[in-house]
Amino acid sequence: MIIVKLGGSIITEKSRYKSFNKNNTLNIVKQLKKLNSKLIIVHGGGSFGHIKSKEYNLPGPVNNKTLEGMSIVHNDMTELNLNISRIFNDNGMHNISIPPSSCIFGGNKNYDIFSKYSDMNLIPVTFGDVYMKDEKNIGIYSGDNLVYDLSRIFKPDYTVFFSDVDGIYDKNPKKYKDAKLLNSISDSFQFENIVDDVTGGIMNKYNIMKKISSLGIKSYIINGLFPERIMDIGSSEFIGTVI
Repeated sequence: MIIVKLGGSIITEKSRYKSFNKNNTLNIVKQLKKLNSKLIIVHGGGSFGHIKSKEYNLPGPVNNKTLEGMSIVHNDMTELNLNISRIFNDNGMHNISIPPSSCIFGGNKNYDIFSKYSDMNLIPVTFGDVYMKDEKNIGIYSGDNLVYDLSRIFKPDYTVFFSDVDGIYDKNPKKYKDAKLLNSISDSFQFENIVDDVTGGIMNKYNIMKKISSLGIKSYIINGLFPERIMDIGSSEFIGTVI
């Protein structure tokens, strides 16, 4: 089994509200089909999640504004999820959408449904989303956190994070031309945030990948503009970052 995270930066145009990048998503799906492996798909929010989350002060305490925002963001995320699910299905990869709100409430999590659908040869497709953190607070459960939770349960062969960069750099490659791609990371290090969003950007991603590696599972970051690089995992030709 492989757990795949489709980053919001590659499946959407993050600066334009609800701008879905169908071509990028389709190209990734075509490569995933070639793997001929059981999959669990997790996707981020991009412009379907982050823009309205910030506008409505999410995450945050429950009030009329945040409750309205919660409904809007959840509906937008299910719309993005539907777009992605249809591409998988159109390419002969039958799947089932599993909103995190059906598995997570407060401190309680139950991912049993993922096993049941996977055993039926359906690909579970889930996503980062808003949820009730407790009775007084609305939270955002990121796709990266879902990847960790599911990795702990399913013990995949490896996890893959598709992003809009080649991997993790020693500094922000969007600002510095001399930024160096780190092919592998085994120790803690310091670097600038590449992306500033409501789920913590690249620093949160690194921390999640490090937690996954502590389970004995390798995690890879691959540029989603070159999804064919997933075929080079484990070889000297691989371009990306492994933790």
